[in-house]
Amino acid sequence: MVKIKVVAVGKTKEGWIKEGILYYQKLLKKYVELELVEIKEEKITRSRETITVLDAEAERILRYLKKSSYVDPSDLCIALDAKGKSLSSEDFAKLLEENLSRGYSEFVFILGGALGLSPKVLDACQIKLSLSKMTFTHEMSRLIFLEQIYRAFSILKGTKYHK
Repeated sequence: MVKIKVVAVGKTKEGWIKEGILYYQKLLKKYVELELVEIKEEKITRSRETITVLDAEAERILRYLKKSSYVDPSDLCIALDAKGKSLSSEDFAKLLEENLSRGYSEFVFILGGALGLSPKVLDACQIKLSLSKMTFTHEMSRLIFLEQIYRAFSILKGTKYHK
């Protein structure tokens, strides 16, 4: 079974978003083994530069990745970044399918916090994707992204979910 880890900065606080995440976790069980990891976010203050905040979060993300099976060559690390490549749902499904056929058995997706991701994290990832040209809260991005993972596997399995 395909393994997917979603590493996200910060906790999901909104109840309705938590419910949505649980909903897609349940739906995804038939397609993937899903692990959600929340990394502690840094406090954003006027006196701290953005790069300082991002690098502190990057240290936690990279430490987690080193503890996980990230170093395994059968894993593919993908960062969600506003400057990443935009894909349609069909193209995202193709990206997953192509990489599964290349021998990748685990996908690690990294979602940043309110300020995004540090260049250190972006450099550690083989692929950078944009969720949308629109801006979403980092909590909403998690829910939307889980729906897209579900949609991608629905496309690959030929179910009627994707129209």
